[in-house]
Amino acid sequence: MRTFFKCVALAAILLGVACTGGTEGTDSQSASLGEVAKVAIAQRKAERTPAQLPSLTRPLLNSLGAPSLEIIAAKNGRTAYLIPLAERADDGTVVIWRTAAMGQVILRDGVLIGTKGLGRDLASADATPALTAVRGLSDSSGQRVMYFRNDVNGINQMSFACEVRNLGPETIEIVGQKFPTIHLQEDCSAASGQISNHYWIDRRDITVWKSRQWAGPEHGYFDIRLLKK
Repeated sequence: MRTFFKCVALAAILLGVACTGGTEGTDSQSASLGEVAKVAIAQRKAERTPAQLPSLTRPLLNSLGAPSLEIIAAKNGRTAYLIPLAERADDGTVVIWRTAAMGQVILRDGVLIGTKGLGRDLASADATPALTAVRGLSDSSGQRVMYFRNDVNGINQMSFACEVRNLGPETIEIVGQKFPTIHLQEDCSAASGQISNHYWIDRRDITVWKSRQWAGPEHGYFDIRLLKK
């Protein structure tokens, strides 16, 4: 059964977010996120009584006052819900997504380039092969370089030779809404082993709606879904 990080329950992801100003807007957003949290938590409790199983709905997600992201750590099945902390133009669009405890997941055009506050974080990444493929909905190849923080305040570097293949069109569904996507698979190899990332990109505007991306030796793969943009 999937369990939540205490620091990432939706009900606690409330303040300090770049959104419409004013107390009323903040209260409205907080209430909406709190409702999602209640549904999600109840859904997991209701696994013992499937007949009463509630679920997240598209109207509920659409009512939120900010974009929302779901991340499941495949290594342990834990789920986090995040909303944006900041966004900037930097070789594409970089969005910093935040958890309740101010942990951060950083995406550039939907490609994972960093984490913060999660432990042994991904300090940065040169993910050029993936970014080229995502932006062009095409095959690509090249070197991926990832830098991870270690326990002695240093950085460990990992370099991979990567090939990205366009696996063709695929329609996916996220909480009741379907998206026409292109499925890309990124296979990378290094002396230490191999990783394989997947991206489902909207054919109309290259939004990465869904992905499975390796976050490092500590955290393994993140299954990421953009619930609302």
